[in-house]
Amino acid sequence: MIRTNTFLCSFLILIISTASFAQQTKSNISEPLITPIIADSTSTVGTITIEGFIEDTVKITIDPAVPIQKKDSLVYPPPYKDYTRLAYNSSIYVGATIVAFGVLWAMPESTTNWDKEEMKEKGIFWKWKENVKAGPVWDEDNWVLNYITHPYCGAVYYMTARSSGFTILESFGYSAIMSTFFWEYGIEAFAEIPSIQDLIVTPVIGSVMGEGFFYAKKSIIKHDKKVLKSRFLGITSLFLIDPFNTILDGFGYQSKVKTQMNITPVGFDSSANKTIWGVNFSASF
Repeated sequence: MIRTNTFLCSFLILIISTASFAQQTKSNISEPLITPIIADSTSTVGTITIEGFIEDTVKITIDPAVPIQKKDSLVYPPPYKDYTRLAYNSSIYVGATIVAFGVLWAMPESTTNWDKEEMKEKGIFWKWKENVKAGPVWDEDNWVLNYITHPYCGAVYYMTARSSGFTILESFGYSAIMSTFFWEYGIEAFAEIPSIQDLIVTPVIGSVMGEGFFYAKKSIIKHDKKVLKSRFLGITSLFLIDPFNTILDGFGYQSKVKTQMNITPVGFDSSANKTIWGVNFSASF
């Protein structure tokens, strides 16, 4: 039961490695750009100066002609629930699973433990129905596969949602749905009876691991996608802890921030004994 899942994880890592290498190469050959943003028909950008606070009133001067320099960067986690990102990630997983199922079908039965003759004779949908009716059962798979491989896959499901801006509970729900209905009672049930351990361990322990992955990814992103000052180690770590989002980012997907504001002191009015504050605000529509 676990062999199919193990092969799928290996297959995904191969794809992820390719996408991550392309992303790393792009990062190495591209120079960081700081582009002036000037107000136009699609955005509102300006410099707002707050000159002081007098009896709960604020005197504000807006100069839209002054460009704001903003360096493009990955915002993590997204400040909103990115349903588009989650949908793309789910589509990648579905596609990879279908391909992996075809590859497993081509392998010998000694490797997959699938009874392909019975499946051919009675049909894979008959086999799926029988397996669903018979399960779930306590499987006899190796403990490493049951308690390491499956929790890792559950953590990957969890990170797929968590990195798309969803909460801890919502990400746990996504992991439970994917591991239960899509995998155990979905794809894998065409060949094997659903496993009790997999139904519990994958989403529960996987979500705990996934939250650890989430904070690890935040730290890596904060340090310019580097681990021990190495971008290679940083990218490698990212695709190991969050493969689907790393694939998506490798293809150029970026979560956009619709509004951004920075407030900082820009001067001091000695005559009025007041601090002058500068506000940089940008909004895209």
